[in-house]
Order: sequence, then C-alpha cells, then structure tokens
Amino acid sequence: MTKRSAFLPLFITLACSSDPQTATPYQPGDITVLGEALGGRPDRIDRCGDECAPVHQKCGDDAAADVILDERGKVADVICYEQDVRVETLNIDRVKSADVGNKTVLVLDGIDDGVDVEGNVVISGNNATVWGEGPDVSVIGGTLKITKNNAVVRGVRIRGDVGVTKNNAQFSRCVIEGDLTVTGNNATFADCVILGDVKIAGVNTVLAQNRFGKSYDIRGKNLTCNENYTFSDADEDGDFDDSEVGDLVNCIESNDDLAPQSDVDLDGPDAGDEPADAGANK
Repeated sequence: MTKRSAFLPLFITLACSSDPQTATPYQPGDITVLGEALGGRPDRIDRCGDECAPVHQKCGDDAAADVILDERGKVADVICYEQDVRVETLNIDRVKSADVGNKTVLVLDGIDDGVDVEGNVVISGNNATVWGEGPDVSVIGGTLKITKNNAVVRGVRIRGDVGVTKNNAQFSRCVIEGDLTVTGNNATFADCVILGDVKIAGVNTVLAQNRFGKSYDIRGKNLTCNENYTFSDADEDGDFDDSEVGDLVNCIESNDDLAPQSDVDLDGPDAGDEPADAGANK
C-alpha cells in the first residue's frame, strides 16, 4: 500500500507579523499545475510551456498562479496570486474570527498548533485571498462564507461548512469537513477534500482532482470535471492511501433546487468577539 500525503506546501510565508505587510506568502512567477498528476506539478512561469499562456494573459509575469487542467489536458481555469495586495498574517496562537477585505491576503501560519481561527471567517471584500501552508497546519475552526467576488482559498482546512454566494471563487489544496454550498457562478475547486454534502446552484463550476466523502453524483449546470473520486478517511488521519480512494464521481448536468446567488445558512460556532481585521471593505 502506498501512503500519500494529500497536500504539500509549495511556498514559504514571508510576512511575519499581524501588521500590514508588503511581502506575499508566494514568490512571483511560481506556478503549480493541477489536474495532470495527483499532488500538482511545481513550475516557473518562465519555464512553463503552452499550457501557461493563459497565466501570462490573466495574471501577468509578476503573479504566482495555479493552473487547473481539464480531462483533456487543456486549461480550465487559472488562479492568480497577485503582488499588489495587503497582507495580514495570523502568527499568534489563534484569533476568534476573521473578516477579509478588499485585495487582502489573510495568511494562516504553518505551525502545527491547532486551529488558527477558532470561529468563522467571512470574505467580505472583492479580490481577497485566504492562504494557508497546508490543511494539516492551517485550520479554520468554524465556517467560511464568501460574500464578494473573486475570492481565493488555498492550503487551508475548514472544519465547518463553506458557503459561496458570489462569483469567481477559486479553491485549491483545501479540506472542507462540513457541507459545501455554491450559489455563485464560475467557482473552481482543485485538489480539495470535501467530506460533507455538496450542492451547486451556480453555473460553470470547475472540479479537478477532488475527493468527495459523501457525494457520488455532483449535479450542476455547465460542469467541467477532471478525475474527481469518492474518498473515505477510514483511519481519520487526514491523509489518504490507495485503499481509501473509491470510485470516479459522476458529474451530472442539472439545475439545483437552490436559487443562484441566494444566501447560504451555515452551521458553525458563533465567533462571539469582534473579528480580526484583514483589510478594509469598500
């Protein structure tokens, strides 16, 4: 039996305080190609071939990016990690909750010290990012709710539910222990483990090399799917081996009963205190 770690952190966090920083947790020009081999292939934009042409067009040469491939090996989506952002790093033991504002990167540290955010995280600004150093060490104890456009979530574990109510949300290398509900359009999930129920009401969702704990059929309109499998973490160790990966998930063209762009009720702990500031919302 071959044991495989579900996630490998590829970039080093450079910001080192909870004050605004100029250093991002990723290096300009770093590329990860997801969809052709489990775990992702690291590359550099200046060495990448034709598959990275959309990176130049969408992100520019100074951004890092994840390139998501479809089942034919064509680019299904590109996730850009830009430099012109406000960086907030949670390098203390934990905070009660967090609110992520416009053009802000909220960085969860890579220390294996339990949850980084005890309660809930809300992405309430456009073009905001939640960046972790891998789901084994970067943990949100509550729910994650996305209420603005162009959100990015990478390398984190969310122990509660996730609700995506706006457009162009992009997830990679994440673990969602609760349910996932998507009512926004153009969402992408790549190299993620989703243990709860999945409901997709938005259109143009991309699913590439994810593992699903409860969903054997994924229904949505204009789905793009590549190598998504059922998954059972039988030993509950957060990793997976060959015996825990099941059948190929069916992607079915369908309209969900949920109304697109509708609000999503999430089950999770009440954060209680004021959330950590992670950028102004305008």
